[in-house]
Amino acid sequence: MLKRLFSIGLVVLLFHAGNSVLMLDVVRANQSDAATDKVKAAVAKRGTGPKAKVTVKLKDKTKLKGFISNASGDSFTLSDSKTGQARTLAYSDVSEVKKQGGLSLVAKIGIGVGAGVGALALLYAIGCAGDNGGYAC
Repeated sequence: MLKRLFSIGLVVLLFHAGNSVLMLDVVRANQSDAATDKVKAAVAKRGTGPKAKVTVKLKDKTKLKGFISNASGDSFTLSDSKTGQARTLAYSDVSEVKKQGGLSLVAKIGIGVGAGVGALALLYAIGCAGDNGGYAC
């Protein structure tokens, strides 16, 4: 009886382990599809031509800079602005596509805060410059 119970438990355990591996593969495939779709959307958003400058980060951590010269269903072509060398990249090999150059959101917020503080300091200086010592002094 104990052997039979142990055998049934072992079969259930092996069946569960096999299904877990299968489910893990399915989840990874879905995540890969979602990442590929995100890269496709980023490339489509940028368009093609010399004004479509991007920085591409590959899954092997290398970074490439250039512009998108051609985009198709499963890959796109990145051309180096300086050398003119074209490189075809599969969407599945790319982890991230970013607009090249420009200011980050933090830099833009910092500039806005600095301009606001400068405007307030200017108003304070103008208010204190009056004949009677100004209103705020």
